[in-house]
Amino acid sequence: MKKILYFLMAGILSVMALTGCGADRDNAGEDLQRLAQIEVYSSDGNLINTITDEDILEQFNSLNFTDISSDTDSEQDGLESETDKLTVLYTIVSYKEPAAVHNNGALEKLMEITVYEDSNIVREQVVQESIKGSYIPEEYLVFYSMVSDEDKNFILSLTEFNK
Repeated sequence: MKKILYFLMAGILSVMALTGCGADRDNAGEDLQRLAQIEVYSSDGNLINTITDEDILEQFNSLNFTDISSDTDSEQDGLESETDKLTVLYTIVSYKEPAAVHNNGALEKLMEITVYEDSNIVREQVVQESIKGSYIPEEYLVFYSMVSDEDKNFILSLTEFNK
């Protein structure tokens, strides 16, 4: 049952959190799904970099952190227990444009991604406030994934890009 919930939640969260009511497109027609900004924080909580460059946002948006397999429960539990032994390297916070027509212009926090030292495991925490119209318990908003070396290198490079 928990496997089914993970699968459904991943699909729903991907649609609700990233696309909202409609996806925005940049001038080249690429789908940014309202992703507007990324902030990179060090393990001690200091802001290292803020990224608003559309090309970098597009590349970040194309990463697939939440990869659901058929053995989700044990895989998630295993990855979570492995992170207990790891050192946090960076936390990446992504922000999206508000979907509401009438808004104060402030960006909405979308998710936090925790990157660990000497590991390809990432922890993705979807922000409860990014899911409008329903309440989903926090335990269903946290996902652990293994990313490729290429994706990990891109994630680590976010500390170097400028606005």
